[in-house]
This record gives sequence, structure tokens and C-alpha cells, in this order.
Amino acid sequence: MLFLGIDQHARQLTVSLRDQQGDVLLARQVPIRPAKILQFFDKLTQLCAEHNESFIAVLEVCGFNDWLIS
Repeated sequence: MLFLGIDQHARQLTVSLRDQQGDVLLARQVPIRPAKILQFFDKLTQLCAEHNESFIAVLEVCGFNDWLIS
């Protein structure tokens, strides 16, 4: 199992994907633009497939970016 932390900001998401030992597999800031968000999740899907793992997301809920929760 992999763990994806998502910290929301007004213009970007800060994300960190870690394995069960806590090692960082992917860390970046993703602009809140549809094309960039889709590109990130494509990369995430590819990375999970390479590790033959699924992931759990931990999301900061702060009142904006409602589209991300649904």
C-alpha cells in the first residue's frame, strides 16, 4: 500500500507519495489546472502499476477545491 498526502493551496497542490517504510516515491507541486491535475494522476497511476500497489490518499480539507473531494 502506498500513501498519498495532498496539501491544498489556492494555486497548487503539494503532494507526496510514500511507501510503507515512509520513503518518498514522488513529491511535487501540481498547479490547479485541469490538464496538470490529469497529468499528475496519470503519472501516479503509472507509478502505482510499476510498484504493483494501490494507494490511500490523505487530503487536507480546507473549504476550497471541492472538485477534488468528489
